[in-house]
Amino acid sequence: MRRINALMCLLLAVLCFIGAARAQDAQPRASQERAFIVGACTHFSQGKGILDLNLDRIKRAGISSIRDEVGWGAVEREKGKLAMPEQFDPYVRRAAAQGVDVLLILDYANRFYDDGDRPRSPEAIEGFCRYAEFVVRHFGKTVRLYEIWNEWDISIGMPQQYRKGGSADDYVKLLKAVYPRIKAADPGVTVMAGACTSGGVKKGWLEETVKLGALDSCDAISIHSYNYSDKFPQRGPEACSAWMTGVQEMLRKYKGDDVPFYVTEMGWPTHVGKNGTDPELSASYLARLYLLARTSPSFRGLWWYDFQDDGWKAEYNEDNFGLVRPDLTPKPAYDVLMDISPVVANAQYVDRLPTKDENLWALRFKIGREDCWALWSADDQDRQVILQTKSPPQPVMIQQAGHDMYLTLWGFRDWTDRGAEVVPNRLSIVVGPRPCLIGNDLSTVSVVDVIARPRQAAVTPPQ
Repeated sequence: MRRINALMCLLLAVLCFIGAARAQDAQPRASQERAFIVGACTHFSQGKGILDLNLDRIKRAGISSIRDEVGWGAVEREKGKLAMPEQFDPYVRRAAAQGVDVLLILDYANRFYDDGDRPRSPEAIEGFCRYAEFVVRHFGKTVRLYEIWNEWDISIGMPQQYRKGGSADDYVKLLKAVYPRIKAADPGVTVMAGACTSGGVKKGWLEETVKLGALDSCDAISIHSYNYSDKFPQRGPEACSAWMTGVQEMLRKYKGDDVPFYVTEMGWPTHVGKNGTDPELSASYLARLYLLARTSPSFRGLWWYDFQDDGWKAEYNEDNFGLVRPDLTPKPAYDVLMDISPVVANAQYVDRLPTKDENLWALRFKIGREDCWALWSADDQDRQVILQTKSPPQPVMIQQAGHDMYLTLWGFRDWTDRGAEVVPNRLSIVVGPRPCLIGNDLSTVSVVDVIARPRQAAVTPPQ
């Protein structure tokens, strides 16, 4: 309770989330609905976890949406007969009842059509459309977000004999058939298309779907943006953010306008060994990526993969993607997300502050009438940042994500230089890979100096 009280009282008060709430209440409802989605992937449909305990932890972290699935094969177990299995309703409806939105994936093949391959024949496409209509009508207003398939561009979820990537042409044919059927069933839902791997984007699969007309048969584009197997710095959040900006620019080129854009899977697994990421660094990457996502107006939501570790094998990447361990013990990323999620969900991005060091990131946000800055080092090394204010100094609140926040007064003296005097309108803070949030009235504050402060035992970024 101590952490929750500190966060919900101090953060709301000092960073003016109370003021932000008042400002949001005065805005039209449509504007409020544009809040950025802080999401996480779950596997409730596969029987993973304890539903009520997981949902409790999910809400505490500030996660506003979960991504799960209702597979075609489970809904149509007898050809031509559609029925919702008992295990799906509870997680969808309980999540929604607790204010957690559900993004449902409509996916995977059915053994009664095309021999269990991806739906490509007219009969199989019609079967998939009926299944999609049934799911949308079944859940009604409870579910507002749907995604067509999961990683069509690779072999995931397919029977052994069809373990190969699917073509962009076949995907768009399915999309063109199912999209109008879903919208006819419920015009108010958002239908995402794409849901491809980062490799599918880099190899041109996504752009090929766009050339074939995908943007005319969806409401938004989603991708998966994993880069944890790349070498540093390409495996970092800044490189990932720059790459995703390029994806959005590609979409804009074909649309002539912004295309609503979502990342429905992303994470840095904390397994031991090749391509694993230290849990503390993975938490820092999470914070930085979510904050960077807010710098793009067309970026609408990001779902971390995933919420709960799949197992206990320390060397296995698939067992170590979670924010929490298999028994729900929080990993560092959980506490970090708890601290940044209010800013990510509700703040308005202003700009990046100019500094003399390109590896120092300083993003400015507005929350209601108040300011919130996020500062970090992109190369994962420490930097001393000297701030200066022109107005009479007012105390500011500082918090390194994942740690308690503290109130600090202005005043700086480099006492290591014995002749230095106190400068009353300056403030010093050492910033590393984990973002620091600074809040209050920062309208007259600037960054006047950045000094590298190497650690005695510098942490070498994973290669």
